[in-house]
Formats: sequence, structure tokens, C-alpha cells
Amino acid sequence: MKKILYAALSLALTAILISATTSSPASPCDSPVVGDHSGAPGETNCSGCHSSPVNPDQPALHFEFENAPVAYKPDSVYLMHLKIKRAGHTKFGFVCTSLDPSNAAAGSFSLINTSTTRIYTMGGRRYVSHTPCGADSQDSMAWTYQWKAPATNKGKIKFYLSTLVANHDHALTGDTTYTRTLELDALSQPLGIKSNEANNIKFNVFPTLFTNGFTIDFTGAAPGQLKTISLHNIQGKLMLKNSTTNSSHYQSVDETIPNGIYFLMIDVAGKKQTCKILKQ
Repeated sequence: MKKILYAALSLALTAILISATTSSPASPCDSPVVGDHSGAPGETNCSGCHSSPVNPDQPALHFEFENAPVAYKPDSVYLMHLKIKRAGHTKFGFVCTSLDPSNAAAGSFSLINTSTTRIYTMGGRRYVSHTPCGADSQDSMAWTYQWKAPATNKGKIKFYLSTLVANHDHALTGDTTYTRTLELDALSQPLGIKSNEANNIKFNVFPTLFTNGFTIDFTGAAPGQLKTISLHNIQGKLMLKNSTTNSSHYQSVDETIPNGIYFLMIDVAGKKQTCKILKQ
């Protein structure tokens, strides 16, 4: 009888041990989502839960797109960087969403590091935020994720960000909230620009969204006629100037010229015309 009892206990203990070693405990990176606390219209920010001042000073906070685009191209994917630094702190968090002019969700987020960031939907809006594993770091924390533009032109899209610098005392007091916004216009320009022939200047410029340079095709210029081109930033500062007698002229752009909107002035035999182009 005792042998049977010992055998039964042994089998039960073995089953418990197997169960303990083969079951998968919940990941420490899984926990309830932060909620709709991005600071977007109709939402609170991190101070909605954490008793904290909002933007009381200027922190070392960087919230930006890689290559600093000023406009989005439908269905294109853009890399977003976020970094916040505060010496003496060991816990940081964030939540971000993107909305169109009607405050509806615009575009979608995707992850690069699933242990430090996560995405979710709440109230019809889409969010990206930190995970518990992506909150602990000494003095600073950085996150990188992707945003995909909507398939069609939705107008100007605004990104709302709320970040938290916590004192890590496991309470909801003594922390600090910082908010930021970014905007991207819709890239509604065509791939090329044709001249206004009212000025008797005939040319094509392509592409108007360029990285290294653009081409000007002087289709109606007389052979050997002098053409002068100049590029100005939105403050009116001259960024480059060049003259040519070629009928088709390629203009490379110095890599030190920052991304942004520029005005291209074309002068053919004293007749001038200006068009807008974009470096990305």
C-alpha cells in the first residue's frame, strides 16, 4: 500500500515539475497599454495619470523624422526617432499618435524593436508607445519606430507626443510630463513642373522632390542662349547659383544644404520665373 502511495505522489510531483518547467510565463514586456494619453485633441497627456507638471522647462528632448522631410508621399514609410535625457533619472515613457485635419487616425505605425515599443488602437486612433522593458534606462532613453503614410493625400498630418520622466518611486507623483507636436504637409506637387509660357520661358523641372539634384530641360531656349538658375530657401537666402548654355542642365545640390522647401529661380535672357521644389 505504501509503495502504491509513494508511486502516486511521485507521479504527481513529476507532473507539477514538468508543468512548471514547460509553461511560458507572461513576458515582462507585456502589460496593459498606456491609454489615449498623447495630448491629441480630446485626450489628456501623461499628467492625466501621473501627478506631474507639463513642460515646466526645456529638456533634452528630440522628436524628429530621419532626413527631416517636410511633406509625406502617400504609402511611403518614414523613420521616426525619439530621445529624452534627464540626468539622475532611470525611468522614461512616451505615447504618440498621428491625426489628419479632422482629427481622425492618419497613417500607421510599425515597430523596429518589439521589446521597447508597442502599437495599439484605442477609440479609433492608432498609437505607438514604450513597453515596460522600454522604460528603464539610466539618464536617458531612445526609441525608434516607423510611420507609414496613408495611401491617399489626407492633407496636413499632425503627430502628437507625450513623454514622461519618472522618479521611479513606483508612485504617480513627482514625475514630469513633456509634450511635442510634428507636422507633415501632403506632397501634392506633380513629379515635374512645366514653365509658364506667358513669360516666353519654356522649361521642365524634374523631379520636384529630389535628394541629390534635379534636371532643368530648357526645351524652348535658343542654341547657346545663357540661362541662370538660383536656389533660395524659404527665408530668401541664396543657396546656390549657376549659369549654363546647355539645353538640358542637371544641377547637383551640396549635401550640406538641409532638407526643406526651396524656390528655384530661372532666368533666360532676362526673363525670370520661379517655382517651388523640395529637397528630401
